[in-house]
Amino acid sequence: MVKKKEIVQKMMNLLHFAKKAGKLKFGFDACKFSCLAGDSALLILASDLAENSKKEFFKLGQNKSVKLLELATKSFFGESFNKREVGIISVEDVNFANGIMQLAMEE
Repeated sequence: MVKKKEIVQKMMNLLHFAKKAGKLKFGFDACKFSCLAGDSALLILASDLAENSKKEFFKLGQNKSVKLLELATKSFFGESFNKREVGIISVEDVNFANGIMQLAMEE
């Protein structure tokens, strides 16, 4: 059985590849515009994101048929991507999104 920590690390590896490919957006506004434009395949929300923000992106994701995943904390994402705290990440590539979702189902 694969440990949760290993799965999260594999997800983060995929996210780093997606970033290098230019297929990630970070932050509330950038992710919202990505979703509204139909570019987002997956929204990843930090577990400590404000409830109102979670609700807004949940509704937006439902309306635009975008998958949602709650993972890690804002500070974890910030440290991982050398940014301040990151609450929302938009994955703009279907293949990266599918790979991350497959790993999420292994948990």
